[in-house]
Amino acid sequence: MQLPLSTETRPERDRFAFFAEGRSASTGAQRIPLPDTAGPSHPRRSIRSRGPLINLMADAHIIRREARDIARLHQDAYWIFIEGGSDTRCRFAGRDYEMQTGDMYLLDWNAPFEARTQPGYNHQSWLLSKALLDRHLSAAVRSTMPRHLKLSGAGALAANYLETLARNFDYISETSMHGVADTLARLLALAVGAPAGDDLNTHGQARLIDAKRHIEHRLASPELTPASVATALRVSVRALHLLFESDQISFTRYVTGRRLERCRSTLMSDPDRSVTDIAFAWGFGSLSAFYRTFQARFGASPGELRARASRQPTRN
Repeated sequence: MQLPLSTETRPERDRFAFFAEGRSASTGAQRIPLPDTAGPSHPRRSIRSRGPLINLMADAHIIRREARDIARLHQDAYWIFIEGGSDTRCRFAGRDYEMQTGDMYLLDWNAPFEARTQPGYNHQSWLLSKALLDRHLSAAVRSTMPRHLKLSGAGALAANYLETLARNFDYISETSMHGVADTLARLLALAVGAPAGDDLNTHGQARLIDAKRHIEHRLASPELTPASVATALRVSVRALHLLFESDQISFTRYVTGRRLERCRSTLMSDPDRSVTDIAFAWGFGSLSAFYRTFQARFGASPGELRARASRQPTRN
């Protein structure tokens, strides 16, 4: 989608209202004039949108996005802000930031914020689809926004890339913009410390599969702990927990679930074996915990489940 919005052709007295209305409609953010600015406001720049990227440009102003704005226009996007002129004061998620010339920040567009720019304002401001960037970021990185990116190494490459993109934005087709935005996402991911090379999700999924395979082979061991698995995989315990968080489950819940499944299978296949023996054989160290979690998982006690199975007619 192309979304050009420029004030250049508007009468000067209408420019601010036109720009503020257009910006609010397209981005869900309020644009407010500086209270101490003398004379009429002259926002002469624009909003450009194509594919998964929006480029925002404006003169000195206050930009505010409150809970009501987010509710009205929820956009799964990151805000990339590079301060190129006078300093900007920003309040984000209840914390104050002083953005100085040359600073580059990555922020969550769906978190309330207020940014107050100064006369001489000169910056680059972008909205990038979260879907493009999140697949390269771990849950830990995503939870630590905003991020102050150093303009060195990958951060400098990302900043230079955006500068070139701003100059050539109008000459890039919407189809091509998806590839351009994906390259930007990869540079930003490197700038915040994501591993280089393969997509982070692919790398993480491979590690998660290794962890689950290791667990499956050692379910019966009472010494199966996050520390033992992390050591076997040569990762930190924290990294191991993040792998399971990416799968929407905790390490403990996963192991407990697999042990319960093995217990149920054994109960059905070996009806003469005692419930206590089965529970301890599959790594449970407490009978009370075993009975409680078994009931919660299957809606019946081990004895009840066995009784139901014995009442079912045998198929020829």
